[in-house]
Amino acid sequence: MKRRTTSLARRSALKLSGVSIASLALSRFVDAKSQPQKSKPNVILFFTDDQGWCDTSVQMAPGIPESKSDYYQTPVLEKMARRGMIFSNAYSPAPVCTPSRGSVQFGKTPARLKQTVIHDVLAKSRGIDCKNEISIAELVKTADANYVTAHFGKWGFPPRSPQDCGYDVSDGDTNNGDGDWSYGKKRQRTPLPKDDPKRIFSITGRANTFMTKCAKASKPFYMQLSHYAVHVQHFARPETIRKYLKATPGAKCNSEDFADPPPKRNAWAPLYGAMIEDMDTALGMIFDKLEQLGLADNTYVIFTSDNGGGFRGNKPLRGGKANLWEGGLRVPTVICGPGVKAGAYCNQPIAGWDFHPTIADLIGNTKPLPKGLDGGSIRPLLSDPKNGKVKRDVEGFVFHFPWYAGTPISAIRVGDYKLMLHLNTGETRLYNLTEDLGEENDLAKQMPKLAKKLEGQLKAYLKNVDAENILDMRAARRAELLEYQARTQRDTAKIHKAISNAKTDAQRELLNQKLLRVQKQIKGHKNGLKQLAESTNAKNW
Repeated sequence: MKRRTTSLARRSALKLSGVSIASLALSRFVDAKSQPQKSKPNVILFFTDDQGWCDTSVQMAPGIPESKSDYYQTPVLEKMARRGMIFSNAYSPAPVCTPSRGSVQFGKTPARLKQTVIHDVLAKSRGIDCKNEISIAELVKTADANYVTAHFGKWGFPPRSPQDCGYDVSDGDTNNGDGDWSYGKKRQRTPLPKDDPKRIFSITGRANTFMTKCAKASKPFYMQLSHYAVHVQHFARPETIRKYLKATPGAKCNSEDFADPPPKRNAWAPLYGAMIEDMDTALGMIFDKLEQLGLADNTYVIFTSDNGGGFRGNKPLRGGKANLWEGGLRVPTVICGPGVKAGAYCNQPIAGWDFHPTIADLIGNTKPLPKGLDGGSIRPLLSDPKNGKVKRDVEGFVFHFPWYAGTPISAIRVGDYKLMLHLNTGETRLYNLTEDLGEENDLAKQMPKLAKKLEGQLKAYLKNVDAENILDMRAARRAELLEYQARTQRDTAKIHKAISNAKTDAQRELLNQKLLRVQKQIKGHKNGLKQLAESTNAKNW
């Protein structure tokens, strides 16, 4: 496969001019005369960032009114849920974004991919880059070369770019900062327009253009729409913010000013609510375009998040982003499309690594799937959520988070039970999630045989996939930080010498600015070593 690359400066210039890489490349794939679509379905993965299980106005579980918000408003997602199916036990592959995005893309757990944390220094030091893994885009195009594939918004998986993963068009190798700022040729930051917070609406515009061109060319498509929202920093349209301020007397609303939670269930700052609603409005624009193009009845739409809610409270779930409690893993998930049972709930557990084989199944793939997949097609659940069977090569769901900057834990869910293993102390905890959604009642001592069985199953899986070890992770991180420290010390000495030899005030000013940047890096390295020490000694959960 030929690799397509675009320089950062070129990409930034295109963004500033309002022209995307995708719009320039798209014509190569859909303008040519093509065969009729022949009712091949389209698939859209609408992927949000840090959106918690309760961060919508859709009740995510029957009988649990707290599984929706009475403050955040997502009317389009409500309509989508009435048309489709709500998955009450849907899991992200990891409690943070980078490993979760890789897992979704390749249909394997982060443990198997050896991409388990945000900055996986061990994988980096060992040269593990997932280059041999088959992405969703590559799988789709292998199944049917007539499909066009696109990725818009946040990519967030450094080991491979969307181009390397076979996407015909994309916004490039983007990450969180691209959703907050525009960058000039010299990396100068400028705020995004107020009518395009987190690039919510420009991403949507590119997606709609893509779908329009595919429809005109009678080309089926797979599109991943990965929003930067609702990750910090928080931005929303002024008119939407005013709506939530009006509903929350006395609240303040600045970009990084988290007001006290309003006196309503599962609520947070008006700014956050406004951002959620803006993103829901964008989802509506996608559905409107599908209707306009006559594609609505032949398109599957999957709505989900990359991990659990981030530090805003996830009751009735425990925990949140960056840990393996339900609040860090369980995500809002709704699917609609041809043959999907309308207005239904599915209580069977699914995980983000299931989407890879599911999408292949939805488009009618008849070729062998890649080896070693952890996911299974959930298509049988879409028509029969209660009795449908998902075939996976691995029983249960394994989550491995050897976090060198926090508490390292691994977990496994099989049936109603979830076992958690503390990687520092070896302590285990066992919960019945059907009876104890908030994970308050540890059953490990009451049910020692089950706890031992699940612990053995968890350890056997991690050994089988040669999962990353927390001791190796810490050693690699420590070596990296020490190398950074040595480099910055050398840089500091050179800058001080240059300052003493500077001939003009202007030269000294530039060097002092450079020194401040290096000093900031030194502070970050010291903080990293502190986090490493705290993680090594952590016994808390």
